[in-house]
Amino acid sequence: MCDGKLRGKAFPTLAGDGGISSQETHDFEPKEWKAAGRCYIYGEKHSVEIDYLFHSDTLEHLDRYKSPGPGTVKTFKVGSVTGYLERTKVRVAKGYVHQNRAWLAVPCAIPGDTPRDHAMLEIEVKEPPPARTLDDELTKAFVSALTLATDYLDGQVFKCAATPSAATSGAASPSASGG
Repeated sequence: MCDGKLRGKAFPTLAGDGGISSQETHDFEPKEWKAAGRCYIYGEKHSVEIDYLFHSDTLEHLDRYKSPGPGTVKTFKVGSVTGYLERTKVRVAKGYVHQNRAWLAVPCAIPGDTPRDHAMLEIEVKEPPPARTLDDELTKAFVSALTLATDYLDGQVFKCAATPSAATSGAASPSASGG
């Protein structure tokens, strides 16, 4: 999926019965720190979008990425970062419908900038509205898909694991490789 960048059972589950029928990728393999990308995975009846957004932020604003919102159904850990599974209402032409969305934000040092300048790498897996009911299987698929996307985008592409905030907390990453 996503031009071979993501693999796992979660993606066919999110695409629904019959599995994945097609996909579409837009800048999902960033080069030279492109700021955003996405890919779509389509099934016969359902689809899912995997997005990332890399943007600068300040330390004063980091708390807004660390607390659940009113639509949060589940929180979970991906490494040392908290992820959120949300079921939120979104407005469409015929009124409000639900959207399922798993997301997290990883603090990341901006290459070449001073340590006090930070960026956030936001990663999101979402189902366009109207969303299905979040049963156990779908919940696990969202968490798994977000974990796989984070392992790729944070671990292999942006390499945010070595952020100043992780270093000051004493977190060690023995599994990190100099790739």
